[in-house]
Amino acid sequence: MATLSLIAQLAAAALMAGIALRDAKQFRIPNAAVLAMLALYLVAQGALLFPDWTGDLFAGVLLFALGLVMWLLRALGAGDAKLMFPLGLSLGASGLMPFAILLMLVSILLYIAILISRLLKSERGLGGWFSRMKTEGRVPYGVPLALASVPVLIVQALWIS
Repeated sequence: MATLSLIAQLAAAALMAGIALRDAKQFRIPNAAVLAMLALYLVAQGALLFPDWTGDLFAGVLLFALGLVMWLLRALGAGDAKLMFPLGLSLGASGLMPFAILLMLVSILLYIAILISRLLKSERGLGGWFSRMKTEGRVPYGVPLALASVPVLIVQALWIS
């Protein structure tokens, strides 16, 4: 059963990478991807008989509550906020701190990249993409969420196996 859990956790990491790519291109996180993350959590932890379901639920509710508040403040899109619940479940309480640290670092780097691209008046390529985030006021936050969560999900998956 540990093998099934490992496969599901690695699939969740791969799904997060796919979510990031789609969000980067379309500024959209489909509900089907959010439900797939939830299903992968159920398979991964169900195979292990939910060893820390209370910690997982705490992390899921906490991230969703933060996402909901940020959505209400118009700082996140609805897809990002919805993704926070299954992402929190998948990270669990033990993954919250490394995720939070990585998310903070990635967010700072993203902000710096946006500022630099605006200063350089980038119009094409990656610089243009960053520059448009500032002018349009839209940030595909699924990208930083994935960049922060994928390493944590992979380490957790390998740690369990």
